[in-house]
Amino acid sequence: MYMSRTISRRQALATGAVATGAMIGSGCSQSNEQQTQTPSATSQSPANYWNPGPDKSLVKDLTPGSTPIRLGGYIRRSDSKSITEVVKDLHDLGLRGAIATADDWHDAEDSVVREFIEAQNKYDVVIFEVGGYRNILHPDEAKRKEFIERLAFSLEAAERIGCQMVGTVSGSMSDIGVEYVDNYNVNPDNWTIEAWNRLTDSLKEVLRLTSGLKAGLGIEAQVTTNIDGPKAHRRLIDEMGDPRISVNLDPTNMCHFYNYYHTTELINECFDTLGEDIHGCHAKDTFIFPHQQTVHVQEVCPGRGVLDYETYLVRLSRMKWSRTLLPEHIPADQFDEAYAYLRKVADRVGVTFLS
Repeated sequence: MYMSRTISRRQALATGAVATGAMIGSGCSQSNEQQTQTPSATSQSPANYWNPGPDKSLVKDLTPGSTPIRLGGYIRRSDSKSITEVVKDLHDLGLRGAIATADDWHDAEDSVVREFIEAQNKYDVVIFEVGGYRNILHPDEAKRKEFIERLAFSLEAAERIGCQMVGTVSGSMSDIGVEYVDNYNVNPDNWTIEAWNRLTDSLKEVLRLTSGLKAGLGIEAQVTTNIDGPKAHRRLIDEMGDPRISVNLDPTNMCHFYNYYHTTELINECFDTLGEDIHGCHAKDTFIFPHQQTVHVQEVCPGRGVLDYETYLVRLSRMKWSRTLLPEHIPADQFDEAYAYLRKVADRVGVTFLS
């Protein structure tokens, strides 16, 4: 059980004895006094972006790079198949990256972990993310500590299977009693200096609990939280100053009305601002419900919205090493559509997916 986690287990993870394989933000350097006076400096306000309408004079640079992209899928241990067969199934579908769950691997038998890593190497499937999404801004101190411990648990699981990144969010100062909604619920206190300091303190505690591990945290933006765009990501990375804090990129989560028709600019800003600190990538689309008097921005299947996937894929192809692009938050019967759309766009702009 997780409660029985001991120093010797952590030391073993740090030295590789247990692991059988490898592996935010205005960007301005303000003083603490200045940050306190301007607690909303992390937010992507309309003044920091563009007019709502598209820039019709914009010319996109779609010169592809030479780095192939990994399409991502989901992997779970199976009662009917060996983990080698599960990895092979992903490979045969053309999926060369995957997200795994911490509960499957934290206390898994060493022999099964070894088999899993051998299968990853054999079929060139990378586990790019272990999900660890918890609200580390939670106003209830007991819950915040519980969620910090859960992130430590997830990092230990990731380390065992050679995964470099645990995906998470900053969270919300709101407590409405629904765990995953609390992760991103909009709250006026989310952009205060108190929330920012709570975020950095929580992250430092997670890193302290898992000192010596290679696996790190990939923070995912949510427009309703204080990590709401590329500037916030950059500020957090610079302020934390730890290579184990990186970006789990999801441009759709950064979309609001003032950049809805400017996703080319948004994506370029992400890559220009964050560069190689981007460790994982999610794929969905952004769509404003039509015929509504007030704005509702909805995530939808890739290809059903306005996100500039040509620019997204081209910029990924210019990275130094292959990132995984994982479709998410869509109905199960739309995944084939999502993969087909991504491959179609990649063909159009000359970008390669590993297959």
